[in-house]
Amino acid sequence: MSIKKVANIAGVSIATVSRFFNNPSQVSKHTSEKVQLAIAQLNYTPNTLAQNLRRGKTGLIIAVVPKISAPRYSTIIKQLNHSANSNNYSLLVKEAEFNRLPLAYYEQMIRCKQADGFILMAGLSEQDIEGVNSDLPIVVACEPIQLKNHKQPPCLSIDHSIAAQEASQHLIDLGHRVIHFLAKDPTSMTVRELKKGFQHTVQAAGLWQEDAIHYHQKTSIKETIEGILQSPVKPSALFCADDDTAIEALHWVKACGLTVPNDISIIGFNSTHYTEISDPPLTTIFQPMDKIGSHAMELLYKLIDGQHTKNCTIRFDHILHIRQSTRAI
Repeated sequence: MSIKKVANIAGVSIATVSRFFNNPSQVSKHTSEKVQLAIAQLNYTPNTLAQNLRRGKTGLIIAVVPKISAPRYSTIIKQLNHSANSNNYSLLVKEAEFNRLPLAYYEQMIRCKQADGFILMAGLSEQDIEGVNSDLPIVVACEPIQLKNHKQPPCLSIDHSIAAQEASQHLIDLGHRVIHFLAKDPTSMTVRELKKGFQHTVQAAGLWQEDAIHYHQKTSIKETIEGILQSPVKPSALFCADDDTAIEALHWVKACGLTVPNDISIIGFNSTHYTEISDPPLTTIFQPMDKIGSHAMELLYKLIDGQHTKNCTIRFDHILHIRQSTRAI
């Protein structure tokens, strides 16, 4: 079966059928309907591999996330997949939680025609970035980056430092004077920005303590929480760098015989669905993953099509969702 037979039955040119498959927005609704009827009549399936070879593309976009099973990425992956399908691309999701890779690694995959572009939500390293071309189709989403050269790819996220300042100030306004910060990976750029915002706010309020920062990358959250609760001056509030950590912390605080928020207030980050149904519902920072995803793909398509974009950082608004896991003291 060939594209020529589809064109003959539809009464259009071969070029029109080709445009229907490759650039459907350039074909009128009436013509599209005729081509669709011809395709259905012939039960025609286009050879996408051949199409991509002619276009010099793979038809593949790869999204790199820290952890595929993490609920906070479900919304953005759904948005990325919807956009890819609508634009004749396939989306492959790759996990790179602790195997952080230099940007040059992704650049090489593009040059070797293993993928047309990347949406990076993890897998970043500040090392080995010399020679990376910022005009390559690489877009960073959700995780902030501050590379030391001028060749930074486009980055779309909220301002994590400002969000952490608002979350920390919320706890201070509730009367908390001993506040600790809990995160998993100290090398994560998101964690670094959240820590920076937290530290800035508590220092400005005269509440900074050297033992207020905790990481559970090499220990369990259970052990970390038990250690925090055994501190000489036990905190009355805990700011967690992600909702998964916050919900686990909530569980182990209660397992130690304490209550949330009466004995200790807990605040998370990302506002996943589970924060609404945790016990108690979790106060957290919301970031618009769907908007970030759709804008990231729009930028990526421009880069894939050879449109140069300036080094840009696009910030989206965050929202502090106040629920029952924090209270005044």
